[in-house]
Amino acid sequence: MNSAITSKKNYLRKLLRHRRTSLLLQEQTYAAQAVYKKIMTLKPFQLSQNIAFYKANNGEVSIDNVLTKAQTIPKNCYLPVLRSCQNYLDFYSYHLENLLIKNRFGIEEPDTSRETLISITNLDLIFLPLVAFDNRGNRLGRGLGYYDQALGSLEDRTVKKLILVGIAYNFQKIDTIPIEKWDIPLNFVITEHTIYQF
Repeated sequence: MNSAITSKKNYLRKLLRHRRTSLLLQEQTYAAQAVYKKIMTLKPFQLSQNIAFYKANNGEVSIDNVLTKAQTIPKNCYLPVLRSCQNYLDFYSYHLENLLIKNRFGIEEPDTSRETLISITNLDLIFLPLVAFDNRGNRLGRGLGYYDQALGSLEDRTVKKLILVGIAYNFQKIDTIPIEKWDIPLNFVITEHTIYQF
């Protein structure tokens, strides 16, 4: 791993996380509502059936309203679950009536004893949280590599058919993110201001 790239990424994470956690509740609510409206117009979302969502943490843009709406359309909704022994994500079905359990990072996950595991290869679209994104669709994540590991396990043709949609505040857009060989770019990023397509 390149130490200069790691240092730059860690600096960006610290800077942008601080800004994100400093947002007022009304700013977070506005962003969530604006992002919801944009997602509803996104053709890949409309055409996808098996969709992975996320539960917001530490000021990330919430897409809970999209998750609720998707259940009524209906679409098959999934949430990530961290494997306890590896930096890896599994995806389990989620139903609104079922309770979620907080993992060791305080992020809500489905109860794996009550929900169904889906292979990532059977997902049509994944919504991903992020710390930053750039002009080419590169994503800077939380820094633990969970999404990188899950996506890195896929063959090229599977990655190409899977739609990756980052969700962010517009201030999280920067010129360039230093990338490494395992980084997989996003197809779209949706912010409160616009939809970026890459």
